[in-house]
Amino acid sequence: MLGYIILGVTLVLIYKLFQSPHPEPYLGVYQRPGVLFFVKKCAFFVLYKLRQRQNERQKSVSGQDAGYGKRSRSSVDQMDRVQPLDPAFPKSVDAVYFNAANEQGFYFVAATARRQEGLVQTLLYIRVPNVGLFELATLPNTSLQTSKPECYSAGGLTIEPVTPMKEWRLTFDGTMRLIKPDGEKVEDIKANFDLQWTADSRLFDFDTDMDVTALCEAMATEPWSREFFNNLKDAHQTHYEQFGTITGIVSFENYPEQELHVRGVRDHSYGNFRDWKDLHRYAIQYFTLRDGTAFCVGNICFPKTMSRLIIGYVMHPDGQMDTVSSTNLELWKAGEDGVDPDEMEFSFSAGGIPYHLKMEVLDRPIFLMGEDARIHERMCKFNVNGIEGWGISEWDYRIYKTFPEKKEL
Repeated sequence: MLGYIILGVTLVLIYKLFQSPHPEPYLGVYQRPGVLFFVKKCAFFVLYKLRQRQNERQKSVSGQDAGYGKRSRSSVDQMDRVQPLDPAFPKSVDAVYFNAANEQGFYFVAATARRQEGLVQTLLYIRVPNVGLFELATLPNTSLQTSKPECYSAGGLTIEPVTPMKEWRLTFDGTMRLIKPDGEKVEDIKANFDLQWTADSRLFDFDTDMDVTALCEAMATEPWSREFFNNLKDAHQTHYEQFGTITGIVSFENYPEQELHVRGVRDHSYGNFRDWKDLHRYAIQYFTLRDGTAFCVGNICFPKTMSRLIIGYVMHPDGQMDTVSSTNLELWKAGEDGVDPDEMEFSFSAGGIPYHLKMEVLDRPIFLMGEDARIHERMCKFNVNGIEGWGISEWDYRIYKTFPEKKEL
């Protein structure tokens, strides 16, 4: 009799747990863990491990079920090239992005995102110490049309793969604008370059290499529903990154030519759906330290799926890679009013090693993704555990007609 009573009470408690309302999100955006957080974390961990096992056994994949432990293509050759844009998906995307910097204060950023109907969202920045910031003349607008829809090319910038996961070529012949250190602008400067990007690290594939603890916690924090899992499937994009070095000569009309030797990251994203309105915010840091260690660490708020997704990795000079498992970088505490800080610091952990990061912004050009997003391309000096570094801190803000009302925490 006592056993039946205990069983009945247990079933009632379990039922009440599943019926418990989810906590109100911070600022109406950032979800908080509910009473079932640990149960959901364990459940997704099991699911992720099962998908990893399937991934290891599959010799050929089509990309239809990629992500969360499963790769999108059968080989790196199939990944590291121009991807088809399915006309059935009007918001499909195929995008490449490069950033790099060095100790002397040179910074380089270039990107093209192929969209439907010949649209290529394009940006280019070159920061030259004591001269200023050169930017593509069409910025902050990035929405350009291309005559080469099957290439990463628009506005005079062309980015093309040479050897998969090893070498890319970046060329430019067009017009830039110079913003001098005192703020003076010089328009219509002819510029050209032919640069080589060479890999010096392994690939980090977000479909298969993310820290499982960080991913499971991000999933478990959200309220689960059929709509939630449908959104996960629909919004998925393959995204991978790799550190490397950019070398070559850049020529500017009426200014001395510059020899570039800068190190940073390049990424490639492709998928059937990218809508910048779905992102509330993100803050992602890419940088290299004086000792050769390379970092990616960030926090992404994608309210439809994961409102606190911690991402990142550490590439050590000996080739070892650690994934970022935790951080105290909270978006709702940093720049939520739309103003990103000039200086800040936070801590994170990767491979069981604690890191304390400090960064200082030197320049912060801003570009737009249509009418939906404003992105601050923050060119920074870094210091991690006492070692100096340099790189890019990219902060994205959704453009709202009115900024979300602040609520008391």
